Amino acid sequence: MNATGEIQEKGKFMKFEVRLTKEAEKDYRKLDKISQNKLNKAFDKVENKGIETVVTKPLGKDLYEIKTDNLRALFAYQGTKVIVVGVIFIKKSQKTPAKYIDRAKKILEI
Repeated sequence: MNATGEIQEKGKFMKFEVRLTKEAEKDYRKLDKISQNKLNKAFDKVENKGIETVVTKPLGKDLYEIKTDNLRALFAYQGTKVIVVGVIFIKKSQKTPAKYIDRAKKILEI
């Protein structure tokens, strides 16, 4: 069973459309080109190969993060085929700061 509650066939990856909120788009535009490219590669993998091909971590009820080096994209599932990214940031500490989790929950209405 996957994060959206569907039973996943063995060997089949779950592909999702990646959508960014207006807030996440602003966060994205603030990143340098190298960081943007890293996120683009991660989002492309989610859409074309499956979410299992990127590093993700649950951050509580209905909130997850995509991890690429020091970049984080906090997201929630929307239905069974879409993930919505609410916050993008450069992680500077071991633990994901509560201010980003709280901001993502507010934006994504979790």
